[in-house]
Amino acid sequence: MTLSFVRNKVVEVEPLADGNLSVSWRLVDTFTAGEIRTTFQIPDLEIIKAEARILRSPHPECLEASKQIQKIVGVRVGPGVRKIVRGLLGGKCGCEELAEGVLECCNAVILHFTVPQIQENEKGTEEERKKKFQAMLKFNPRLARSCIAFADDSPLMEGLHL
Repeated sequence: MTLSFVRNKVVEVEPLADGNLSVSWRLVDTFTAGEIRTTFQIPDLEIIKAEARILRSPHPECLEASKQIQKIVGVRVGPGVRKIVRGLLGGKCGCEELAEGVLECCNAVILHFTVPQIQENEKGTEEERKKKFQAMLKFNPRLARSCIAFADDSPLMEGLHL
């Protein structure tokens, strides 16, 4: 017996003319097909708009994604976002695929800000790189505690009091 499973997933971040970020997430696999579109307000990283469509899913509760997704409007990327999103969209009556898609959108926003900074910060001394990261964190304090690099006990957070 030959088993087959194929999965394609794409997450894209696009800066908008008004300064906000548009994030789209698409998943197509053997069992599931769906998409999420969100808009994040900068600098708060708050979700101000959300749309979703689940075209195919083995879980009937996921087919109500277009109604469920509205629960995340107002959620901000930052400490506790995983628990908040899973509480709003996951669980017994929710759709885990939808919750994971929203969390991947949040991660894409974080990477949108951090990857260019990381590439730029590869130049210079260790102290110069630390100061550049701290300037980025001051500009967007919602990144604090969003990943291990920005944890309270991280050297990058020393003296910032965010």
